[in-house]
Amino acid sequence: MSNSILPLYDPELNIQKFNIYQPLENILPYNLPKRDVITTNSFVETKKPTAMAAPFAKKEKEPAFDTYCKACKKKFNNEPTFTNHLKSAKHISNEKKLKPIPKGPTNNQKITVHPKVQEPEALSLLDQANNSDNATVAITTYWTQAQTLYALKRPQYTEKALRMLIDLINTFPVTTFSSAQITSFLYNSRLALARLLCIYQQLDASRIVYLDALAGKWKLDTLELLDIANNVRTLSIHALTNACDQLATKYLTRERNRTKAAPALTDPNNSIASILREAANLFAQKKQQYNNAPSEYVAIVLYATCSLVCPFEPLSGITKDVINYLMIQVFTSLEDLDFKIVDVYALDTTNVWYMFNALLIAIEIDDLVRAQTIEANLKQVLYPDVQLLCNLYRKKSTLSSEGDILQQLDFIILLLEQTLDPLVIRNQTKQEQLDIIDRIRNCI
Repeated sequence: MSNSILPLYDPELNIQKFNIYQPLENILPYNLPKRDVITTNSFVETKKPTAMAAPFAKKEKEPAFDTYCKACKKKFNNEPTFTNHLKSAKHISNEKKLKPIPKGPTNNQKITVHPKVQEPEALSLLDQANNSDNATVAITTYWTQAQTLYALKRPQYTEKALRMLIDLINTFPVTTFSSAQITSFLYNSRLALARLLCIYQQLDASRIVYLDALAGKWKLDTLELLDIANNVRTLSIHALTNACDQLATKYLTRERNRTKAAPALTDPNNSIASILREAANLFAQKKQQYNNAPSEYVAIVLYATCSLVCPFEPLSGITKDVINYLMIQVFTSLEDLDFKIVDVYALDTTNVWYMFNALLIAIEIDDLVRAQTIEANLKQVLYPDVQLLCNLYRKKSTLSSEGDILQQLDFIILLLEQTLDPLVIRNQTKQEQLDIIDRIRNCI
């Protein structure tokens, strides 16, 4: 932890806005949260002076020692008898029965902290856990104190607690937790750490931990994922989708073979679609490298994988349309990949608006091969603006005169302004309509 550059104390940290224990809405493509790592690294808490006792003040009576045993439901007459009872085999057996079954990590929508818990106590508990032979207690302590320290706005110590937890679990300790609970602790700790590193602009470190979380929980092999990313430029969209289908094969096979509805999600972290989108957003940043390639390549793979899994999580609110739009944003940012945008739009052949966009872009970049396939899907659509675009493609492909296309375009403008006749572009904003008309005019 001595190598951590996160601040010891960040008084301006909004722990509710940046709740690292839940999916962060602040992680957006080309727009990441930015907390400064150069903040106050020393923090002195001023203690209120204790009032001096009056010289003849009456001493408060200490509370009586409680000699009732909850485990055995029996009260003893005095302290020595009660103390001896605690050592008895019967009491020890009854006490074990009362102990709750160890639970996995809990992620609160809102971060709270006990007002009496302060940094020294939390750090002391971390040290005790580090020196403990009881891995179950240590794991629980690390997780609890990581949340406490974050609530106290101590990023560096939060990182320390999370890394201690991750490191301990990676030693495969013997615990009373089930394997599913251990996986949950590891997964949630990695997500929290990745988000913490992200908001303090430790992007490479954050990305590594995100990929570890996806590999550990959802079995998305990191090397396989990065190999797909390195081939993003050469893979067709269909080949990319097939590769991502194989990448997420364990999850997809399970969901495709379900005979009854999946259990409802109670923790947003357990939504694979949400975490894939969050991780993809982190990678979708301009002029950044990861694994000797633009980080945006990894974003595309994560988005493509998300488009495959999101139909199995309808309540997540993430749809293929949303993910395809994000993919188009990334391809637009990258150079010389306009043809990929055409392919993404053309994925859904039933969506006339998407196919209209695909055909327009194909015409703009003179990709008449792709335009031919798209036009074949659209030529039966009777919207006048769609027919205009199909006619424009046919004129270009046959090198015939495009004079009458201008007249058709003027007619479309008239329909927009003077009628309510159905047009594909009518559902767009006024500015978007004007932009599309200008783009078509530029192609004539």
